[in-house]
Amino acid sequence: MSRPSRIRPALETLMDSGESHAWTLEELQDALERRGLSTSFSSVFRAAHQAVELGHWRKIILDDGRPRFEPAERHHDHLHCERCGSLEAVPCTVTASIRTRMEQATGYAIRDHSFLWQGLCPRCRQADPETRASKTQRSMRRPLGIKAAKRPC
Repeated sequence: MSRPSRIRPALETLMDSGESHAWTLEELQDALERRGLSTSFSSVFRAAHQAVELGHWRKIILDDGRPRFEPAERHHDHLHCERCGSLEAVPCTVTASIRTRMEQATGYAIRDHSFLWQGLCPRCRQADPETRASKTQRSMRRPLGIKAAKRPC
């Protein structure tokens, strides 16, 4: 009979702390060690994946390939800064009617989705001369004959 894991409750407490929105396995292990709980990477890996299987956490994989874990609370989407890597939760942008239309068009029974907005966070945007330029300056850089979209797709 296996003994109860001391890692799982510590990870749940850490996840509920709000210290970070989505954690990598390395960040989870480091945070546990800062709290005086030394553990192996494989123990953190197993506990995190078990929390996903139980429906307590969600796993997010970004373009760097490293999984991040977050509480499986009310569904939301994410903003990801391509420069500094910050990840922020935002309200879900996929409505029930879009989901229904997608199911009708594809025949899939959709259970979940993952939507990731990518760009520059306010801090990185301010440091980037291209994105910091005024709207007038940006419109002057568009090729002739190309009109700016009135709203995003």
